[in-house]
Amino acid sequence: MEGITLQVEDVPVKFPFKPYPCQVKYMSAVVRALNCKGNAILESPTGTGKTLAMLCSLLSWRSTQENPPKILFASRTHSQLSQVAQEIDSLSSLYPAIRVSILASRDQYCLHPTISTYHSLSQSSACRAAVSSSSCLHYTNYKKFAKPPVETVRDIEDFVAGCAAHKTCAYYSAQHLAQSADVVVLPYNYLTDRNLQFRHKSLINDSIVVFDEAHNITKFCENGYTFALPASAMNSALDALDGTQAADKCHEICQFLEEFYDYDYQASFFQFFESYVSFDDVKQLRGADDNNDPGLNELLIFLENILDIVDTQTTDSYNILYESETQSLVCVCLDPSISLKTLKKFTVRSLIITSGTISPLPSLIKELDTEFSEVLRNDHVIKPSQALVQVVTRGSDGEPLESSFKNRSSETYLRSLGNSLVNYFRIIPAGILVFFPSYTAMDIAVSFWREEGNIWSSMQQLKSCHVEARNKEYFYRSLKRYQNDCTNDTPNGKGAVLFAVCRGKLAEGVDLRDDKSRGVIIVGIPYTYMNDPLVAMKMDYLERKKMGGKAWYQQTAFRAVNQALGRAIRHEHDYGAMLLLDERFADALELLPAWISHSTEVVSQFGSSIKSTVQFFKYHDISPPANTYYNKFAKGELGSVKDVKWLELPVLTNSFAVVKALLGLLYTVCLTLVRGFMFLVRSR
Repeated sequence: MEGITLQVEDVPVKFPFKPYPCQVKYMSAVVRALNCKGNAILESPTGTGKTLAMLCSLLSWRSTQENPPKILFASRTHSQLSQVAQEIDSLSSLYPAIRVSILASRDQYCLHPTISTYHSLSQSSACRAAVSSSSCLHYTNYKKFAKPPVETVRDIEDFVAGCAAHKTCAYYSAQHLAQSADVVVLPYNYLTDRNLQFRHKSLINDSIVVFDEAHNITKFCENGYTFALPASAMNSALDALDGTQAADKCHEICQFLEEFYDYDYQASFFQFFESYVSFDDVKQLRGADDNNDPGLNELLIFLENILDIVDTQTTDSYNILYESETQSLVCVCLDPSISLKTLKKFTVRSLIITSGTISPLPSLIKELDTEFSEVLRNDHVIKPSQALVQVVTRGSDGEPLESSFKNRSSETYLRSLGNSLVNYFRIIPAGILVFFPSYTAMDIAVSFWREEGNIWSSMQQLKSCHVEARNKEYFYRSLKRYQNDCTNDTPNGKGAVLFAVCRGKLAEGVDLRDDKSRGVIIVGIPYTYMNDPLVAMKMDYLERKKMGGKAWYQQTAFRAVNQALGRAIRHEHDYGAMLLLDERFADALELLPAWISHSTEVVSQFGSSIKSTVQFFKYHDISPPANTYYNKFAKGELGSVKDVKWLELPVLTNSFAVVKALLGLLYTVCLTLVRGFMFLVRSR
């Protein structure tokens, strides 16, 4: 790969091809932030090559520095981590000798025959016990080697295979390589979880931190500083210390904690905590345990975290909640900025937060309470003609489309929505994704259409219908069937539809491109349940801080909408229709991503939406289903306007036939008006 070199600000950036203007704009923002040791929050739509632009600008800027800092590149899933590492590998001819390490969980790296079958905390505890007792062959071999047998990590599976061949620990080898790596690719929790932050402080110091796919960054930051204590852990701790001098103190602490089981919201917790627990108490309990009991360890970590909250005077940013489902006492963090401020204390040079859909930005920037020298809402690489974006306020029968909580069970609304979708299914080719606000709303609608019979049967005649499953295994099965059906012919139509949920598995990152997503339809706004204790806590906290709880509530919902809309356009040659079927969207266009809001049309007449959707796909030369009423009408198989059913609105394809059909329709209407006028004259 020869590539090109272009000047971005004051840095010569090597790039594999001539970049798009939006990529240059993106790289300029990155370089400016790095030059001033500032922070950046950057939105660039899916398909604009933001990851490539980020890596090239980072690596080029780093090559100009006398003491180049380490780059910590965080993403949400292990598959995304591997994709980033592979992207770096593909740039090796432009950026040779870049050392990479991927930090991942023990679930991904553990080679111990027994411990590798465990998960989460039980796996971590078993691993530490095996390491301390020297009973893990792979760790013992890791300690014997002067350096890991594999010098860089470009792929998790390949690295595990290499370590397995030498019977050495992949988990600790990756940690070791990270210390000397130029780029460390790692999961979010290494940078957002309080305990992991302090454990990897030396790695974080003086680094550049990038959070990719960061539309849920606030949730990760809050979860990283949220601590849970299961009742089972307390019972285990009491058993472990039974008969020791620390038993009475442990019992006293557990009894105090159990008093808060009966409260959903208890701000007084921290006021009493100091009188029951101190760091000396934790030290005493830890010293009394000879068997390293996992339950006691959980209790002590929970207590240490609470003591730190009290010690740092951040109790106002937390609250206590008892979760009956998990039987756990949870200390809930309500302020995501605490996690980022800890990173900045570790002298992080620059913090870059980026995503394809991170809008709306105002509430996000307020919550993160971080100064950003660069804020970018980037343009898309596609032309305006490649995306049709509409807010449709009324259904095919003229009824208002509004999926509020009080309205979503209305038969009138559900019938109007169902019939409207049938019309779109007739004219949008291949695959369509329909997103509901929640699983409950989706279940209500689908059940009603099935009971109605004619609506669901009409949908099935036009598209192969699939419903997103809550269960992970069933979800991937239904997704595979949907993908297979997207280009399959049916008697009256072509393709498939997948009914899904905002914030669900499909909306949060499944890559469906081209014919697998020619239409994305949003049904309603996914507001969270306002009476949910966590939501109530958060809104109350933001109102107390004068940060606007109601604004956060609305903007959080729209961030979920924007993430779902991101399924529509996946690359520069892609195209599709994005239809928002709820009149409330008309008053909140500014909360959509910039490239979408600028081209969004608010349509109050359903027929106008159908017409422009027909023209959009006609422009992209997509053939409609063969047996639509339009084709029959254009061929002269239908005699007059009364024969054209509204629910089976025609699809306009052939220009000559269109003119012929419209003239025939105009003739019929005029003839009807003349006859009506003559009848009135005669009756007088």
